[in-house]
Amino acid sequence: MSKSNNQSGGSGRRALLKGMAAAILGLAIGAATLMPSAARAAEQRRPNIILMFADDQAKESMGYTGNTVIQTPNMDRLAGDGVFFENAFVTTPICAVSRASILTGQHMRRHGIEDFATPLSDEALDHTYPVLLRDAGYRTAFLGKFAVGNPKPEHAKRALPAHRFDMWYGFPQNINFKQEVDGEERYLTDEMTTRAIEFMQSTPKDQPFCITMAYKEPHGPLNYLTPDFQDYYKDVEIPQPKTMTREAYDKMPAFVRHSLNGSGDESRFVTNPEYFQQSNRMLYAYISKMDQSVGTIIDAVHAMGIADNTVIIYSSDHGSFQGAHGLKGKWLLYEESISVPLIVWDGRLPENRRGVRHDAMALNIDWAPTMLDYAGVDIPERMQGKSLRPVVEGDAESLRDDAYFEHTFKRPPKFIICVSEGIRTERWKYIRYPKQEPVYEELFDLEKDPVELENLVDDAKHAATLARLRARCDEYRGSLE
Repeated sequence: MSKSNNQSGGSGRRALLKGMAAAILGLAIGAATLMPSAARAAEQRRPNIILMFADDQAKESMGYTGNTVIQTPNMDRLAGDGVFFENAFVTTPICAVSRASILTGQHMRRHGIEDFATPLSDEALDHTYPVLLRDAGYRTAFLGKFAVGNPKPEHAKRALPAHRFDMWYGFPQNINFKQEVDGEERYLTDEMTTRAIEFMQSTPKDQPFCITMAYKEPHGPLNYLTPDFQDYYKDVEIPQPKTMTREAYDKMPAFVRHSLNGSGDESRFVTNPEYFQQSNRMLYAYISKMDQSVGTIIDAVHAMGIADNTVIIYSSDHGSFQGAHGLKGKWLLYEESISVPLIVWDGRLPENRRGVRHDAMALNIDWAPTMLDYAGVDIPERMQGKSLRPVVEGDAESLRDDAYFEHTFKRPPKFIICVSEGIRTERWKYIRYPKQEPVYEELFDLEKDPVELENLVDDAKHAATLARLRARCDEYRGSLE
């Protein structure tokens, strides 16, 4: 319950855009919140939509979720003036698959993207949220990491579909933060932000827009920050996850410890705590740098006078262990991997819907239906997610009782990612590793064991729950294609 541009332009234009961004920030820097005007006419207009999502940001890597070290003031104020979903998850925790799910509103079993090589088909792209919004009259922009398909010549237009947007500044999976633009060294996200503001300013006032900001932070390579960036974390001691212990690591199945998530028999995080400090200080710095962009976009919306008719969604493409259970990466179905921050901010919300923290289960496949709903565009039956709007507006308390998760991505034997599937309810988590011989299963009582340390599969007291979740997992697998 509730608690069409390319990447060219003159250096003069670049300086002008940077100045514009700075001016907008200066106009709105005193605004503590995004308070909309009370104009009723705004409710009759189709809202502008801005989707911003990180790459690898754990739910805990945000001040609003209780992290007392990380500095994310702009994400925090967005959450404090919108609706924050406490139970937000991605259905498959890996970049390419999750991004395909975000675009299509579909589980992996339906959209069929299981690797980094395969792009969406033209027919699938026709039914993604940005194309549907553009068909409905929205002006659309994509900035950042696209990462659905390898842009080989034979299918480059599907892997990097610039022609599907009015403005495109998109990139494949591997991109560096240091970019050269018009002979000038630029930080990738700074350039994205400048172009996003230009796009907003150049859109006719009577035409709604949809911007997708697919941030690269805090995914590596983390080897460049702007010289003027203040590093808040150089000498900060970052609290360790509760499960970053030898005992928790030893409880991991051996095949997990020897997969890409682990370090073999000895966890690198557990045996070398300084490794945890160094890596997480770096992650925190890049998240704070991204937060600056989030703030600039928010302030631009406010300064341009469009806050009363704009919807902003902020999240991440998946979570990250960051040392929890002694593990690295994502890929598995434990909470740290599938959990993400999720904020929906709507400038038209009444005061009593602002700062709401809601425990309704939300999924990344819900973002596309949500944006279509706000735009008044019919949600295709092929989309498997549900609009979050009724929850945001207080017309619904929940959307689902459980959800299905899976990860089937394969890598060469040296870099094994464990194939897994599972079910999560409000209280229970069931995980199955179908490629293990024999099949390995886990059952966690999230109410009593939220950090997933005690596997209850062999506990006779929970046999009925185990049987029910096994059957539910099978049911989902057979019905989602």
